[in-house]
Amino acid sequence: MDKFLKIYYPFLLLFVVVFWGLYIRFEDKNFWHSNQALFYYKDKPIYSEYDSFYFARLAEDIKQGVFRTGEIDHYRVFPDNSSSAKLDEKNVFYAKYQVPGVFISVTWAYLSKWFNLSLETLTFYLIPILAVSVVLPLFFYFKDLGCPYAGLLGGLVAIASPMYWGRTNLMRLDQDVLNLTLPFLAAYFFYKFFSSVKNRVKYLWISLASLVVLFYYLWYGHPNLCFVLIFMFLIRYLWDKKLKLTKEDYLYLAILIVPQIWYIYEGPYHLFIQVKTLVFNIKTTTSAEQLFKDFPNVFMSISELQRESFDKVLETAVYSPILGILGIIGVILCFGYYFKNLIFLLPFLGIGFLSFVSGARFIMYLSPFIGVGIGFLVHFLFEKALGYLDLFKQKEKQVIIVNLIGSLFLGLVFLVQKPVISWASYPKVFTPVVKDMDYLKQRTPQGSAIWTWWDYGYAFQYYSRRPTFHDGGSQASPKTYFIARSFTTSDPKEAWFITSFITNYGLKGIAEELKKGISAKELVKKVQEGYFSKDIKLPVYWVFTEDLIPKFAWIHYFGSYDFDKKQGIHGNIIAPEKCSMTTANVLDCQDIGAKLDLNVGVVTAGNQSIPIRKLVVKDPKGMIEKKFFENGVIVEIVKFKENHAALFILNPMLAETLFNKMYLLRSYDPAYFELVLDDFPHMVVYKVKEKIQ
Repeated sequence: MDKFLKIYYPFLLLFVVVFWGLYIRFEDKNFWHSNQALFYYKDKPIYSEYDSFYFARLAEDIKQGVFRTGEIDHYRVFPDNSSSAKLDEKNVFYAKYQVPGVFISVTWAYLSKWFNLSLETLTFYLIPILAVSVVLPLFFYFKDLGCPYAGLLGGLVAIASPMYWGRTNLMRLDQDVLNLTLPFLAAYFFYKFFSSVKNRVKYLWISLASLVVLFYYLWYGHPNLCFVLIFMFLIRYLWDKKLKLTKEDYLYLAILIVPQIWYIYEGPYHLFIQVKTLVFNIKTTTSAEQLFKDFPNVFMSISELQRESFDKVLETAVYSPILGILGIIGVILCFGYYFKNLIFLLPFLGIGFLSFVSGARFIMYLSPFIGVGIGFLVHFLFEKALGYLDLFKQKEKQVIIVNLIGSLFLGLVFLVQKPVISWASYPKVFTPVVKDMDYLKQRTPQGSAIWTWWDYGYAFQYYSRRPTFHDGGSQASPKTYFIARSFTTSDPKEAWFITSFITNYGLKGIAEELKKGISAKELVKKVQEGYFSKDIKLPVYWVFTEDLIPKFAWIHYFGSYDFDKKQGIHGNIIAPEKCSMTTANVLDCQDIGAKLDLNVGVVTAGNQSIPIRKLVVKDPKGMIEKKFFENGVIVEIVKFKENHAALFILNPMLAETLFNKMYLLRSYDPAYFELVLDDFPHMVVYKVKEKIQ
């Protein structure tokens, strides 16, 4: 019995934890298969995260021989995808192909070629498996320390935490799938090195650790994280050796450090910048960023960069604030008790604690440590603390009670994680939109560029194989403001001027004008007035997609940005989806709790009545309007296909935007634009005229 509990039972629980991690991810498989019409394109599942399209596109570039390290990536940041797009030698606007940080794309490309599998198939089956790999180093690390439940609970909390699940769910091709596994694995190999006695075994562990650290850099591309791992190793090494190093010691250090020399020297600088920014909120700006500082900051609209409340952080890490607090207390005690053996993980514990002072994205690093803390408390209380109190001093009783309490805590964590079963991953872009992206690949000439909002930038690069003006890695530039402005303005001529300016000048042109001493406000005015107007020589396509309707509040905010007041106006377009006709021309929209009486022109929501200024009905044959009052909201009914219609409620200011006119109503000025695809609501595409009168 004692042997079973000490040796076999922990491995049985390890199997259960791994199975749980796989189950909560592959459980979505049936959901995906039952929604193939929306989730698959050409029998391939669609990715469930924006960045996944980027990594998939790079993998496709590798397969096609387009990816060449050090050369410019021509699919990104158009028209700044040339070697001349730079402010100076330190501030370049183009993006280059490089292996560090995108090794997942390299891996996927070669696996796809070797096994003749699509990138999507590899993602569908491999990501869930790799996601649970973090359980293994955690388990063996803390089992070797004598605290197997710390490792088991650390792994369990990690793999099912809302943040980590969301970053490693089905069809999410992203570095995060190994971003916990690799540092824990490197730290475990460091620990094994120090706990080994024979030199031959030490060589094995230090060699494995060196390979893992190198792979970690190639995988994630952050030299600062590799640097802190090595730095913690050196602290422990010098601590043990007290600066008295032998030839053998120098050889160990060489095995670890020499393979990292080509990049690790950048680590201290990047670490300094990260600490200054994330801990002390002191931002370092480049000369280009200083020039662009007056343009609105798009990052305020990105949720994962926002700081969460204390309770919300714990709920996102472990579902329960109480368990979260317990885990934090436990992990602090754990690091105090095993400090020398856990010192390698100290920086990553610090990253986890950044969740409370910085962005929500760091919660992923906090989760495993909370689990470790809970598990350590089990061992600490029943193997150490109670032993000091002359309770459970017999080893046999300690083994039984620790396994009993540890199993109960595992069961408790399983219970609080139950909501994860009801969650489901789904594509970031649905099949009808992907079909239209593929249409652009087939029907637009090579060298065309896509003018759209940044969220789908990577997806267009992957499916349309066309460059975009901005994407999920370049949305912080002034180009985002100008694109928002073009959708927000009511003047198609101004929109053409903006498109012409960005297409012909790009970020380099913006920077050069600002260097002359004019303000961002003055530059925008000159653009609006056509001061930089030139013919648009390369084909540019304006693309509207259905995801932009709920996002238009932020698009309008940036597009209406007042440079004096330092703020814009949120422009919400209300798009109810659950409306039914109760009586003649009276719509009951249950999802927004409102009734629209189109006979008298009134919207009733609770005790409030809002007048309808104008009703617009758009169908494939044309458009009719009915005016009710001088003031009020605009109601638009847009009919498409057979027996399908969309309802929109918006204020008069939003009704005048080109977004509303050109996308929702397909009303445009042919002097500036040519409609080339009308697949409303999925996608509407216009070709921008090369020249205007």
